[in-house]
Amino acid sequence: MINKTKSIVYFLSYAGLLPFVFTLLIFFFGSKELNSYSIRMFTSYGAVIIGFIGAVHWGFLLESKSIQRQGLLLSISVLPSLIGWFALISPIPFALLILCIMYPLLFIYERHSVLNTLLPKWYMLMRLKLTIMVTIFIFIALNAVCYIDV
Repeated sequence: MINKTKSIVYFLSYAGLLPFVFTLLIFFFGSKELNSYSIRMFTSYGAVIIGFIGAVHWGFLLESKSIQRQGLLLSISVLPSLIGWFALISPIPFALLILCIMYPLLFIYERHSVLNTLLPKWYMLMRLKLTIMVTIFIFIALNAVCYIDV
């Protein structure tokens, strides 16, 4: 059962990269009229996913009743949603900068907090790979919007 769940998590997690890829492709290869819309879709998806990652923390922390400072850690787990919301209401270049910084910071937090003992090693390795890919995609988008009027 564990292997089946792990396979599903891998599939869904890597499939979650597709909206980033598709909206970037639309931005670069679509019509000029689609530039603004596609980069807004890209940024919105990045903000939603950063909130989802915080929700994963929430779930793991709720299951671990013996953790000290659980209330503080649960509070921290909602910060990605708040930061994602802030990115949604910010101008696109600033929103992309926020997301470009937040994805690696969130992984570093996972790696160096009590979450590292809660999250399976395979999950952390997958998260590292996904964080690198998403950060690169966001960096590409950030650089593009600095040179293309959206």
